[in-house]
Amino acid sequence: MKITKAIPSTKGRKILSALFALAIAPLALTPKEAKAEPAVTAQNIAAYQAVDEDHRIRILIKLVGAGFVNAAELMMRQFPLQGPLAQNRTLYIEGMIAKQRGHLNLAATKFRAALANDPHLTLVRVELSKVLADLDENDSAKHHLKLLEAETQDPQQLASIRSFMQSLDARHPLTFSGFVSIAPSTNYNQGSSHTTVVSPGLSGINGVSPVGTIAPNSQAQSGVGINAGVNVGFTHRLNDDVQAVLAASLSSTFYPSINAVSVSASQSGELRYLIRDGYLGLGGVASESADPINLSLGYISYGPRVSLSKLLTSRDQITASALYEWRNYNNSPISNGNALIVNGVITHALDSTANIAFLGGYEHVTQQMAFNSYQDVTLGLGFYKELPSGITLQGQGTARFAGFDDVNPLQGFTRQDQNLTGSVTVTKRDWNLFGFAPSVNYTYTRNFSNISLFDFDSHNVDFRLTKNF
Repeated sequence: MKITKAIPSTKGRKILSALFALAIAPLALTPKEAKAEPAVTAQNIAAYQAVDEDHRIRILIKLVGAGFVNAAELMMRQFPLQGPLAQNRTLYIEGMIAKQRGHLNLAATKFRAALANDPHLTLVRVELSKVLADLDENDSAKHHLKLLEAETQDPQQLASIRSFMQSLDARHPLTFSGFVSIAPSTNYNQGSSHTTVVSPGLSGINGVSPVGTIAPNSQAQSGVGINAGVNVGFTHRLNDDVQAVLAASLSSTFYPSINAVSVSASQSGELRYLIRDGYLGLGGVASESADPINLSLGYISYGPRVSLSKLLTSRDQITASALYEWRNYNNSPISNGNALIVNGVITHALDSTANIAFLGGYEHVTQQMAFNSYQDVTLGLGFYKELPSGITLQGQGTARFAGFDDVNPLQGFTRQDQNLTGSVTVTKRDWNLFGFAPSVNYTYTRNFSNISLFDFDSHNVDFRLTKNF
């Protein structure tokens, strides 16, 4: 931790004891007077002046911890901390004073400001997570607690962090969250970047393959969209070994320039068998989409899912899931079929400010037309890094390789796709807007296909507010 350094043994302890006597000495006061702090004496001030900065910060921490916030505030005002660590140390003590006085929002602001300057201040992150929990900002509190796991090697401290996170879930078993974002896109429908398609599988005049025009709604369409959604979750511990988890979401995307609206929903239910540092889950999921303008149902999917989450070490975690679902497309029955989807992520924390993730996935999708059925493999790498100046960077890159099961009759060959996607998100975590931080995401997608109808690229930007800061 970078807030304090160890106090030298003999002289330092004597001086500290001389000052801290005001915090532990018995006071002959009436019950009403006992609520007031004892006055800071000239001896206390002389003792404080006699020590260096490292001793002073320890003294201030002990004074605040004992409830003598006025004394700590007076000492800092009369003798401001100096040196390269002074700004963050002052913010920390000011945050602790605000916390003791019950000014939790001010305390969170002070702690966030210190972490914005230096995200490695572990002790500050601990206090911030406590204040956020007291403010019922559970998502933000758990975000910091998960980061703290990487700095914790002691098994008892690690168990305390996990117990704290479980208590947050138990305190608020029913949770709500929502989002609204503005999303400009050069190709929001992932339409073709081409205007024509050659059909070698058909015989044309004099043996020349015919050239067809790709329909406008299958070409790339750009615009500025609005995304909005709401999520609901419920967690309940049935007994010491089993936990029930329910979740539902509803989201919509609207592009005014072309009057396009889509609505999608999903639901899931799962029983989780709690294992050491993780769980095994078994349940089901369902999802739907609709076109509210034409009052039509797009598709319905449903099926069973198994999941796994396991902490391998304090810095390494694996999460995985396997889903088998049946899919029905109301407007395109030939697309009906089923899918097997397997995903896994291994996350390695470098410290409490940074982690990297290795991603992998496999899909096998079948449809009524075999040339539209496919198998694909996805590999990827992600990262998370908190920087000074309150900047957080997140990024992810994936490569997807898809091969289709049969020859496309219009092309005379089997479709092959290679999809490359990269995204980066920048969050200003010290700009607290009603419990949210502003965030902007940029995503670039390039899909290479041997059939021009499915060959495209896309640039997307998403502006939103986030709780994970």
